[in-house]
Amino acid sequence: MAFNFFSPKPGRFGVASTLLVGRCNATMANGVIYNFGSHPAKCVINQAVVSAGTVPVSNAGTITGVLQKYDASANAAVPLTASTNLETLVAHEGRNITLLATLTDAQKTLDTGDTLRFVITSGTVDTQPVDLMVNTELLVLE
Repeated sequence: MAFNFFSPKPGRFGVASTLLVGRCNATMANGVIYNFGSHPAKCVINQAVVSAGTVPVSNAGTITGVLQKYDASANAAVPLTASTNLETLVAHEGRNITLLATLTDAQKTLDTGDTLRFVITSGTVDTQPVDLMVNTELLVLE
């Protein structure tokens, strides 16, 4: 079955895009890492969105998270975004997470073995989130 209705926007001809969806289903706490796995093809991360059915709440401090790439060849985490305040989310609505403007092409590229992950960087969680999701658009290079 041909997908005749699909056509990339100008400037993106020949580039397929795909979503890597991550559900944060472990109990949220400072330092918790949600690993979303990888993609079988070499990709570049283009954009990301975070959402929650129930927004996490802290009675002391702010709950923040950072999207990272785990670089398998360097055994190192590469931050892709600044800290995102998760308490300011609106239930059931997605919010774009802006990628850092200082990222190099190499930092945005996911090679074989690299994974994406969302890390809780601060906050004491008093109300746990429900259906906290991070969706990323990946542009396939090879």
